[in-house]
Amino acid sequence: MDNDSSYIIRDWVTSLREGNRNAFNHIFKEYNQRLYYFSLGYLKSDKDAEEIVQETFLKLWERRSFLNPELSFHAYLFKIAFNFIQKRLFKKVKDEELKNDLAEELINFDDHTSNLLNYHFLLEHINLLIVKLPPRQKQILELRKLEGFTSTEISEMLNLSVKTVEAHLTAALKFLKERLQSEKFDDLLLFALVFRKK
Repeated sequence: MDNDSSYIIRDWVTSLREGNRNAFNHIFKEYNQRLYYFSLGYLKSDKDAEEIVQETFLKLWERRSFLNPELSFHAYLFKIAFNFIQKRLFKKVKDEELKNDLAEELINFDDHTSNLLNYHFLLEHINLLIVKLPPRQKQILELRKLEGFTSTEISEMLNLSVKTVEAHLTAALKFLKERLQSEKFDDLLLFALVFRKK
């Protein structure tokens, strides 16, 4: 970035610190594409990259009063974006681990099943079944099994008793197990093995 551009950015940052929306718009136009491709390089998802850009500029606006025009604005902005990227990558890993735990809880694996199972197909099938749950059961199951909250934490978040939360969770798990059993999972495995992408 040349000196003239540095001075312009510094002026925009100074104005933004004072709540100037025009300065914010100038900064958005200057950086949004760069932040998008920066995020895309890590997340490999257009939707996720766009959301990181939105989250970054929202955080920038919320913390505008703390901006220091004398420091590198470029480094500051990309550090915000990178923090959001790290959180999202960590959440994806955690979500996958929790889904794996849920799959293991719902299916009784033996040696035969372990050798044949298209595991990703099972996870996708569980996701489709979760969508069919009643809204409250779906919400509690996702909070407990996919987000990792305890029953006590969920009860506080939803203003329900712990017993009610656990009853919804039990009902949701019962529904998923019964559906998987009723669909004769051996047939489901055969379908997965025959029709999976080569």
